[in-house]
Amino acid sequence: MFRLTMMISLTLAGLSLAGLSLAGVALAGTAMAADRPQALPMRDVDIMYDVPTRAGMAPQRLRFSALRQTMRIDPPGGGLYVVIDQLRGRMFAVRDADRSVIDMAAPRSWMPGITGGSFLPRGQDHIIGHPCTNWQTTDSERRTIVMCVTEDGVMLRAATVDGKPLLAARSVHYASQDASVFHVPADYRRLSPPPLSNAR
Repeated sequence: MFRLTMMISLTLAGLSLAGLSLAGVALAGTAMAADRPQALPMRDVDIMYDVPTRAGMAPQRLRFSALRQTMRIDPPGGGLYVVIDQLRGRMFAVRDADRSVIDMAAPRSWMPGITGGSFLPRGQDHIIGHPCTNWQTTDSERRTIVMCVTEDGVMLRAATVDGKPLLAARSVHYASQDASVFHVPADYRRLSPPPLSNAR
């Protein structure tokens, strides 16, 4: 998830998410394979994370609709939000202040290693009351990372093997997500995105 945040930041030119590594959205599949974590949440969920910024850890919200296969990310600092439509393979960075939308191809994956990398299970854990499995893999920057993912596809924590935090869930709330959460205004002006190497 942190790579996605980073990707979002680069895409918005100048805004520094961490990017959810937070989609191909070929992350379809609803059953967790024995050799890798479930790639996307299997039910509607609202997650608050702490993610690193230059000023320290900051809150970031992620909401996901299983029916629509769509997620919304609200990065630290406010001022924009990102909607990733898995079914259409599109990602939208929305700024209400200047009524603009950057419409681009969605990244191939929001979870490190999920589109071809290998995973090594590293035991079980409990984070904020939720059981999860630790998986070791390599992200797009070739860092070895460990992420703890629930059986139903919620990433609760990610960090480098030397302990550098990449994200940590502070709350997980399973509840139906209204369609309005993922709305991308049709009357906002469309801006051209920079090229993304991890796009479809």
